[in-house]
Amino acid sequence: APLLNDFEFRTASPFVDVQAGVPFVISIADSASIDTTNALAQFTYTLAEDSTYILVANGIVSPTGYSPATPFNIDVFGSAKEASGVATTTTDVLVYHGATDAPAVDVEERSIPAGTVVDSIAYSEFDGYLSLNTQAYTLDVIVNGTTTSAGIFSAPLSSLGLGGSAITVLASGFVDPTVNSNGAAFILWVALPAGGN
Repeated sequence: APLLNDFEFRTASPFVDVQAGVPFVISIADSASIDTTNALAQFTYTLAEDSTYILVANGIVSPTGYSPATPFNIDVFGSAKEASGVATTTTDVLVYHGATDAPAVDVEERSIPAGTVVDSIAYSEFDGYLSLNTQAYTLDVIVNGTTTSAGIFSAPLSSLGLGGSAITVLASGFVDPTVNSNGAAFILWVALPAGGN
């Protein structure tokens, strides 16, 4: 049965309930498909009862046109939250590195300044939840071990009304689109528990 239909790049689903304790297969198929016969990829999971997971699709499907040609995969975070466990004045932030051509990075907060909030996260890795006061932040993504910035991004948690929320911030896109089929440029993207783009 379709779990997500016509699911697009840089889109999040809401949390969905699935059966726990038994193996099940997730198939990724082209949007024009009518079954899983020619699925692009298939993954088998057995999930624990009363647990919450975040799954992130990443990597490259095409065998050419990308450097590096990192294979398509789904990464799983097994201690996910649907809301902040503390108060409406805080936002819990899970960080994920999903930029295939970006090296390991640090994230520096510049507005308070709070200094390093994420230290040396590499492609396909999650950094556990940060519990932040719900306010505006400025985030500078720095190539680990250097002073080179991959980009500076605003994170206006308060004006976005994210108090009491648990969100996922993902590094997405390419540092160098010119060797990656002119794909989407590197950016920080936010997935909310309710899903959406």
